[in-house]
This record gives sequence, structure tokens and C-alpha cells, in this order.
Amino acid sequence: MKKSTPETQGIPSNCLYRLIEKLKEYKIPMHSLLIARHGHLVLEAYYEPYGRETLHRMFSETKSCTSLAVGLLVQDGTINLQDKICEFFPEYLPGKVHPWMAEMTIEDMLKMESCHSMTTYNKTSTTENWVRSFFQTVPTHRPGQVFMYDTSSSHTLCALVEKLTGQKLLDFLKERVLREIGFSEESYIIPDPFGVSMGGSGLMAKPMDMMLLGLMLLNGGRHPDAWGKEDERQIYPGEYLNRAVKFQTPTMMSSTADWGYGYQFWKMPDDGFAMLGMGSQDTLCFPRQDIVVVTTADTQGIPNGRDIIRNEILTEVFNHLSDKPLPEDEQARKGQKRLGKMTASLTLPILKEEPSKANSMEKIVDGKDYYFYPNKDGFRRMKVWFESGKKGVLEYENQRGTHKIVFGFGENLGCRFPEYNQYCVSSAFWCDRDTLYICTWLADESVASVHFKLIFSEDKRLTLLMKKTEETKFNEFQGILEASQVL
Repeated sequence: MKKSTPETQGIPSNCLYRLIEKLKEYKIPMHSLLIARHGHLVLEAYYEPYGRETLHRMFSETKSCTSLAVGLLVQDGTINLQDKICEFFPEYLPGKVHPWMAEMTIEDMLKMESCHSMTTYNKTSTTENWVRSFFQTVPTHRPGQVFMYDTSSSHTLCALVEKLTGQKLLDFLKERVLREIGFSEESYIIPDPFGVSMGGSGLMAKPMDMMLLGLMLLNGGRHPDAWGKEDERQIYPGEYLNRAVKFQTPTMMSSTADWGYGYQFWKMPDDGFAMLGMGSQDTLCFPRQDIVVVTTADTQGIPNGRDIIRNEILTEVFNHLSDKPLPEDEQARKGQKRLGKMTASLTLPILKEEPSKANSMEKIVDGKDYYFYPNKDGFRRMKVWFESGKKGVLEYENQRGTHKIVFGFGENLGCRFPEYNQYCVSSAFWCDRDTLYICTWLADESVASVHFKLIFSEDKRLTLLMKKTEETKFNEFQGILEASQVL
């Protein structure tokens, strides 16, 4: 896509620098930050181990892709928004269909106005068919009345697209739209245990994919390269898109975001709209300012993390916008150089060792085995050893074998998280003479963190505190265990 200096598009480079600085001060674990104005990319920042080519889990941004696929079927005349969803899935209907279920339309589901008050499927189940659960769960209210966030509704719409097209949802979108705007071929949607794409949460894509998609949406369904031109490269139906990103239903009392909802798109202040995913995987589109902002991050467990990011964008960028290009003077060139230097060295947060804690128990506990008292998750043994001043290894044994996590001091070191086979990076520091803290960032299909706090005592005992932010997995890494060198 087209690139530009920030000043050419009316944005001071120093404002972008301050934005990145402020997010760092708030300790927000950012993964990427992309900003485009007037169809030109003015900021592209990635935080190691993430990079331009890294596929990232986009979570509920997937819902917007499902909506776009539904819109294509509407354009084709394959479906109508007033069609009843039960007509398409007779194989999953109970013997007696509840009248509220029977009257639910595709449009009701797009607006999150289904007859369910929550997601119907169990995210950890491998035996209960996710789509079937949508039809088998007893309704709580009439459809089309009230916004209630229901990911199973999005998942069922995805199943509808795949059933009617005979293609995976993302393949269908690539064939019709996404390939033309440059969306990455390696992108994919994680399937549920029964082979249906997780249309509510499973998209794996690059931040640049989301930027290109956001630009197309902001451009009314026209190709991003047609920005500001009379080129009529309409590659997505404008009529459906206009309805999808407009206000369709209020979200008051049913969501922390109270600006309203469209067809699987969130409304934003000042007539903006957005694709929002858990953990601040967000694509924010602002027509009046002609700006698209893409963020990937891990704000799970950080109160108001998404609000912090958005407020800083408004404060540091939107409040300093110019409708005309800014001078490319010496001050601007210095700002651009400083911004470029900063974006070249960004990383996920690294635990920093404090000099006052240097007199730790490292030599005393190095390589010593600690045996756990009986526990429900089957942890048997743990030890840490230190290969150099920069690297350590956490080794633990459970019922399934012995496993290792590599960590760095003053840097993040990468490995595959044991058993889950998810790429991760970890750093550690002695936060007290007897306390070693290890932070592991999951950077794969799972986007979350796992934390270990090891408190050693002089009498050869270990207290282990573990905490995880992952939504459905890594459950054994939650709680407190006791261990001793001799049981």
C-alpha cells in the first residue's frame, strides 16, 4: 500500500512518538500499531517477537469478516436478511422448535439480537457440536429485541456461509474480495472441533491485512488504491456495507462499549466504526478524520486497557490533526528520524532486574530439585538453573513428562510452550532476594500470558504462585503450590 511521511498527511511525527511513549508508560503489552490517513500508511510499528509477517490471532474481529461473507451471499441473492436461520439447519433442530427460535432471522443474528443471552457452546468441549448447541439451547427471550453479545450466533452464521458455498469462509472471502486488496494468502481461521471455521474468534492474519481491510471499508467497499480517485473499483457491495457499519441497535446495559452496533461491526464516537477483538485486537475506522488505526496487543487482565489505548490515540494524534499537509522542515525531519529509530527497537515488555536485588539466592537454588506435595494438576517436580547471566531454564515434571521453559534476564528468550506447542517468549528477574518472577508471553494462536512467582526459603522449600490470562487453556497454571527438596 501507499506510504507517506506523517507530516504530508497532516500528522506531526512527534505526536506519533509521544503516543508510543505513553503506551509504554502505561505498560501496555502492544504487539503492533499501524496508522493510515488519506489512504497512506504513516506509522507501522511492531514489537518483537512480532513482525510484519507474523500471523496474529484477531479474536472477535473475525465476526466482521463473517458479516462481510454474509453480505456477499445477500448480493448474490442466495439469502435474504429476513430469512429464518432454522430453515438452513433442519439437521440440528430439536423435535419441537421453540417459537422464539423459529422466528429468528439472519439480520437478528447479525445485530447480536438473537434469542440467547450468551454464547451457547462450551469453548473447551470437543464432543458437543458448536453449531448444534445454538439450536438446541432453550431461548431466553424473543429475537430482534435486545443486544446480547453471542459469539455462537456469529459462529452459526459462518457455518451458514460454509454450508451454502462449499468453501471455508476465509477462502470464500479471498476469492471474492480479499485477494484483490492484497490480504495475505497464509492467513486462516482456526476450525472448531467439528471442522467449521471459528467465525466468531478464530482469524489468524497479519496486522497489515487488517489495515488493508479497514481502508477498503472506510473507502465504501472500493479498492484502497482508489483512494481519492474517480476509479470505480467497487470490490465489495456498497449497499450492504453501508448498513453493516451504521448504527443498527443500542448496546446500553449489555456491553461496556455503549456507542451501538451494526452488522457484526461496533460503532465508535464521531460516526466511526470498528472491528474489535479480545485483548485489543482492533481496527478503528474514522471517516470524518479519514483515518484507520490497527492495534494488536494483549490487554487481557489490564483494567480498561482498550480504553487507555484509544484515549491516548485521541489525545496524542487526533487532537493534533491538520486538514492540510504540515511543513517538511528540519523539525519534521528530526521527528521522523526519532520516530523511525524508536519503531526499530520495540519489544514486548521485558522484566528489568534491579541492582538492589542482585544479591539473590540464585547460586543456592541453581539446579536444585523441588518436589511438590500432591496437587490436582499433577505437578511433581520443579527446578530452575542458570546457564549464564542472561539465560535461565524453568524445568517442571508432571504426569506426562518433563518440560522446559527458557527465559532471559534483561531480554525475552523464545521457545515452544510445553505440551501446548505455542510459541512464547519469557523474561525473569529477582524481585526480592528469595523471589524469582518469570513472565511468559504467548505469541501464537493463543495470545495471553503465564506468570510464575517462585519464593524460595532457606529451609529448602518452595512456594509457587502461578497465574494465566488465557481464556480457555493453560488452566493448570493457576494457583499456589508447595514443594520441598525433601518430602
